[in-house]
Amino acid sequence: MVFVFTHDLTLIGGASLQRDSLAQWATYGFPVAELGEWWRLATGAFLHADIRHLLLNMIMFFLLGRRLERQIGPAVFVAICATSMLWGSAGALLAAPNTAVVGASGVVYGVMASVLVVERLSGQDPWSEGLGTLIIVNVVLSFVVPGISIGGHLGGLCGGLLCGWTAGDQRQIRASRVWVILLLLGFSGYLLGVTAANTWLNPLL
Repeated sequence: MVFVFTHDLTLIGGASLQRDSLAQWATYGFPVAELGEWWRLATGAFLHADIRHLLLNMIMFFLLGRRLERQIGPAVFVAICATSMLWGSAGALLAAPNTAVVGASGVVYGVMASVLVVERLSGQDPWSEGLGTLIIVNVVLSFVVPGISIGGHLGGLCGGLLCGWTAGDQRQIRASRVWVILLLLGFSGYLLGVTAANTWLNPLL
């Protein structure tokens, strides 16, 4: 739905994202820091550059997300997605606060990392099914392929690893404690994103 409303469908085969949508909703340091537009830490994840960008993210999200949701339940799954999104935005702003970033890759990387940790903690071997290799290949591609937000990918990956460790311990600690940790991780991602946005005058990298 977001794609339909933010793209010029006559240009569907190419870079069809409307400029006003990019300007108003992308994850970008200056508006977050100076205009208080904190919601950009979330809205950028719902924008995609073109149909290929959207399909690649959604296919990965569906395949890995379904696998993760079966093991931890829908509520915790949503919390992991939201937290990975915030950590991905924070990573993107840390790496390039003066670049408008769009895409759900931070969420996808967070889900990918969470699946690995949750399955490992439950006694399974995700490496035997190629998940570990998939993560390594995608991280390498983040540095090799131009135009990719390295910070967004790595930020989402870090958030997902922490969430996966928390969710994977559900059998060992009370559910209330799991939710407290997840909320703290989400809030930490938000604070990190706001702090990173303030580096737009003097980028860290």
